[in-house]
Amino acid sequence: MELTPRTAWLSGALITMSALTACAAPNPNTPAGRAEIAGQKCNVCILENPGDGAPCYAICMQKEEDQATYMKAYGR
Repeated sequence: MELTPRTAWLSGALITMSALTACAAPNPNTPAGRAEIAGQKCNVCILENPGDGAPCYAICMQKEEDQATYMKAYGR
């Protein structure tokens, strides 16, 4: 395959996008990554259990920011 300016540009864009996608996920081996994952779990739990906050209480109390989300979602 001949490397034309267009294919070189497309290859570079694909490699860059792949690298950015891989770096976008939170790292579970760091405190900040674990906190972000916990926040995502709280939001998912609230969406999956509308009106019933009991299953989400322990998950949402892991992060201070999620406590406000939990209280607002369940009117507590």
